Amino acid sequence: MRHSIRFTAAALLAVLVMGGTASAVNAPEHVIKYRQNLMKSVGAHLANVVLLAQGRVDFADGLVTNAQAIVDLLQDSGVAFPEGTAEGDTRARAKIWEDPAKFDAALEESLATVRDLAAAAKSGDLAVVNATLIPVARSCRSCHLSFRVRN
Repeated sequence: MRHSIRFTAAALLAVLVMGGTASAVNAPEHVIKYRQNLMKSVGAHLANVVLLAQGRVDFADGLVTNAQAIVDLLQDSGVAFPEGTAEGDTRARAKIWEDPAKFDAALEESLATVRDLAAAAKSGDLAVVNATLIPVARSCRSCHLSFRVRN
């Protein structure tokens, strides 16, 4: 008898947990948090590239690793802006969903600049890396001004 009660309780708990998990997949608030974490990661890696490029820190492979991480993150960032995530705890402008072609073009421009940055990082030439940081910064700023609500 005890075994069947435990089994029933465990089965019920499993159904509740799985049911709750299944219904929460891609919930707007989770997608928004994912998007925010993704963009914070891009910013953190970019800050590391700046520190390395300016010679403030010296870690052998850090420049290449951080520059490539930015490319990898931005390549997959389009999935973080699905319909239904324009509202909530987000600073993303509705313009992203109203004019997706313009947003996609801005994202592609940013990708092009960070790919150049990654190539420069692989070259090991800090002067080239520093020069490629300027278009990256301009691209990030342009996208933020167009598609992100200011604080």
